[in-house]
Amino acid sequence: MKSMSISVILDWIPDKYRIFYKSTGLDQLFRHARMLDDSMEIIDNDFLYLTQESSFLDREWDIRKPRFLIFCTKTGSKEGQINPSWMEHAAILYTDEPFHKVFHEFLDIFDKYYAWYEQCLKIIIENKDVSDLLDYAATFLCNPIALFSPTGKLLHYTGKFQEKIEGTLWDEVINFGFTPTESIYPDEHQRVMQEIHSGNRLISSVFRQDPSHHSLTAPLYFEGKNFGAFGTTDMNGPFTEAQKALLLEVVHFTELAMNHQIQAFLLQDEENYYVIRLLQGYPADELSTSYYLQARNYTNEDIWYLYQFSLLESDISDTRQSAYIHQIKNILPHGVVLYFEHSIVAVCRRRDFDPDYEKSYAALEDLLKRLSLKVYISTRFYRFTELSMAYGQCRLMKSYPLEPQKHIQRFDEAFLHVLYGVLKEKNSLPGFCHPAVLSLWQSHMEQDLTLIHNLKCYLINGRNIAETARTLHLHRNTLIYRLRKIEDLLHISLDYLDENMLLYLLISCFICETL
Repeated sequence: MKSMSISVILDWIPDKYRIFYKSTGLDQLFRHARMLDDSMEIIDNDFLYLTQESSFLDREWDIRKPRFLIFCTKTGSKEGQINPSWMEHAAILYTDEPFHKVFHEFLDIFDKYYAWYEQCLKIIIENKDVSDLLDYAATFLCNPIALFSPTGKLLHYTGKFQEKIEGTLWDEVINFGFTPTESIYPDEHQRVMQEIHSGNRLISSVFRQDPSHHSLTAPLYFEGKNFGAFGTTDMNGPFTEAQKALLLEVVHFTELAMNHQIQAFLLQDEENYYVIRLLQGYPADELSTSYYLQARNYTNEDIWYLYQFSLLESDISDTRQSAYIHQIKNILPHGVVLYFEHSIVAVCRRRDFDPDYEKSYAALEDLLKRLSLKVYISTRFYRFTELSMAYGQCRLMKSYPLEPQKHIQRFDEAFLHVLYGVLKEKNSLPGFCHPAVLSLWQSHMEQDLTLIHNLKCYLINGRNIAETARTLHLHRNTLIYRLRKIEDLLHISLDYLDENMLLYLLISCFICETL
């Protein structure tokens, strides 16, 4: 049954109201708010009651009294109106607003909370990535949170502080884990780790540089085992009961997602977590990616290739997957190899395996023949966050294979063929050609086909007469004569073309030479 902590309710009361209460009984949960007047009895104690009737404060309750009562009174009234025995389960709200307006603001608090609660459940039910759940859930927290593996490695962080924070404290939390050893006392770090393994839900720590900075660790458990923890930091003092209650809700949703078997492997398999996120096209911040690379002895200067190994079967058993991955890792021992979208994807640095190196190419080809596999290799890329782009290249090659029987296909070699394949889906290839260039090709006269080739070389060489003549092994005057003839046929001046027309003519030449 959905319910809301009284600590969160009191924390969310608009700033225009002044409220007085003691920090007791703040862990109570309520389904919603109700008005209370002289004609009412307390029927359901799962509701939070609001009243402006001072008679309730000295009343003899025949059935039961509310578990928590909000007493609304005018600004300037004295707090002593409430008997001290009430203060364990009551609060005074000072306001000059009409009572019904105050009551509706409490209803809005519950509605806001339940909208957040239901959206979190929706994300779980729709089997979305756990990181999507955390990104949304953190919007209701006052501080950012970071998700760490059981060994303290960063998996994901999200959220933001309510105010601009200068300094490095949050960076330390990210870089050193949920208990940054450089920021808390050594024995405190050991205590936190012991409490995590003991099953404690919330563990507080104080930073030794500044006692006003507090760290809160919230362990996560899946099937009785610890699979990580949330870490968060408050710059202004100890965490409030409301902050703790909301963090526990985020813990609850994350564990619920795990029990629902939503992307469980993403959180348990640290090696592949960010790789899968990047392959799926999700953006990744530089800090998280840098941490991932450093943890695996990679650098931001590395050059990468992505390999997509195409399987014969669309669906294979876990045992077969593991067997293929094991064989591939034998030749890519320093790469990341995983099963993704009915194929095996590997990401490897060029210095660890260079497909341009003859021995590497031969070893890869031998493996593919033995396993009856094909591989599609992306062009080299220089940023690890560009995995989605590289993976897209491999998928395009698989859809438009240049040589279907060839075991190894590379995007550098297949680019034009892939481009033509994509264009064909939208229109016939001749439809993308300049009409005059197409007419030259359709004449099938050798001299016209020669003109198309000469035009292509001229454009590729940056309209440099001397360089083009050397490329074509022509006399300069012969080339000039042919270019003037092309200008007459196309009714253009090659010396005064904008960039769009230059590209249009060049693509037209390429297409005509492949038709």
